[in-house]
Order: sequence, then C-alpha cells, then structure tokens
Amino acid sequence: MRNIINLVNLSFNNFLSVKKMALFIVVAFSAASLVNPGFSTMLMGMITYVIAYQTMAYEDSYGIDHMISHLPVTKNEYVISRYVFCILTIVGATILCSLIFFISKQINLVDLTGIDYKIILYTGIISAVILVSVLIPVLLYFGIKKGRMAMILIFMVIVMIPSLAVNDAQTVINMLNKLNELNINLFASIFTIAILFISYFITRFLYEKKEII
Repeated sequence: MRNIINLVNLSFNNFLSVKKMALFIVVAFSAASLVNPGFSTMLMGMITYVIAYQTMAYEDSYGIDHMISHLPVTKNEYVISRYVFCILTIVGATILCSLIFFISKQINLVDLTGIDYKIILYTGIISAVILVSVLIPVLLYFGIKKGRMAMILIFMVIVMIPSLAVNDAQTVINMLNKLNELNINLFASIFTIAILFISYFITRFLYEKKEII
C-alpha cells in the first residue's frame, strides 16, 4: 500500500511539471461552463483527460517503465497506482464541475430550467471513467508515441458524448426515469466499478507481458 501511495504522490508531483497547459484548459472551460452548462459535462472529461494524459505522457517520455523496473515495486502496484491517480482526478473534477454548475445557477447568466444536474453529474462521471479505462491500458502498453493518435480519437468521442446528452436532455431524462425504477444510483455505481475492474485486469495482463527494452 505504501508503494502505491508513493507512486500516486510521484504522479501528482510530475503533474506540476505540466500544470500550465492543464490549468489553462481548466480555466478556459470553467469560464465557458458558467455561460453554457453544456461545457460542464465536457469539463469533467476534459480535466480528467488533461491531467491523466499529460502526466502519464510526461512520465512515459522520461522512461517511467525503466524506473519502475529498478524500483522495489511490482508492476501490479504501478498499475493500481495509475487507477488511484485517475480516480482522484475524477473526484476533483466532479467537485469542480458541481461548484461551477451551482455558481452558474446562482448568478443566472443562462436559463438552466431544462437542464438537470443529475444528467450533468452522471454523464460526466461515466464519460470520465470510460476515458481513463481506455487511456490507462493504451498508454501503459503502447506508450505515448504509438498511443497518441488512438487517444485523441477516443477522447474526442467520449468527451462529446456528455454534451450531446445535455443537448438532447429530454431523451436522457426519459432514460433516467426508466433507470430510476432500477435505482439509478446503484446502476451507475455498478456500471462504473465494472468498467474500472475490467480495464484494470486488461491493463495488468498487458503490462505484465510488456517487455522493457
């Protein structure tokens, strides 16, 4: 457990090396979210992508695999630390997006009558979870050079899904009403946990097979 915590702390320290680009994007989308709530759902995926991708790409460019192979940590501990780091990023992004939504609601810059906070919350979290569930195995196995194009395409698709959900809010509301019969909180929790576990086992298998040259 100590090794995992140390690896997570290392990633947050590495993030400080690339924080300028991340902070610029976060500030820009946060400002846009105040006047257009549709950006709030995109913001959650955007924050997760920028922080997780930029940090892992930075580590990969400086030979993180070689460092891990010489440290007293296992590959599995390193894989787990990637998911802990990304989950903490999602939690932070969720808090920020929630604050922006309620601030926007208080200052009344736009009409939020037809927008349900629950839609923004669930679509944002699920899209962020799917994003990291794809990002981690792709970057850890293929590296930044081979995985860059795939991640750009995946990012564009996943981040755009929440904005489409907000634009077609009535359809999403109907879906949520049906899910309410099954307990939407339970459904969302099981779905996100299942996605993360499937991604983890795939990543662990791939990274164990990866040869460090």
